[in-house]
Amino acid sequence: MPIDARTAEPQDAAVQGDLVLIPAMFEHAQKVWIAMLEHAGPDEEYAGKLVYEGHLTNLFKKLRLSVPYYTAIKNQLTAMGCIEQVRRGGGNGTSKWVMWKEPNLGEWKNTAPSKARTGNKISIQEQRIKDLAARVLRLENIVDALMETK
Repeated sequence: MPIDARTAEPQDAAVQGDLVLIPAMFEHAQKVWIAMLEHAGPDEEYAGKLVYEGHLTNLFKKLRLSVPYYTAIKNQLTAMGCIEQVRRGGGNGTSKWVMWKEPNLGEWKNTAPSKARTGNKISIQEQRIKDLAARVLRLENIVDALMETK
């Protein structure tokens, strides 16, 4: 069975000389975290914490990461408490993620990824209705602005 990992010299002087295996998935997760961080901004609703707002799937595409990695990496970062989804996106709606902490290798190896939260059917439908209502409001405002310019 092949090992999908990279080797690197450890930063800790106590283990100098030994090689540490760094899983490729962890490297991918670090890339995702950094990319999210680069596009994140402070949000007063979350005590000034940095918040990434966007399409996480598009971010994976920009980073040229395989689509099957999406769920595994997202779930692992969530399980470690690195990110937390506070608004679910869909279609043109963007999702919103609070950036809590940077991923580290030790925690990565000791954390079992959680399954994606699916919520119950009613809460999912309620969120979809809210998202659609917000989209309709934006469209109405655009139409009103266009009518005023005529």
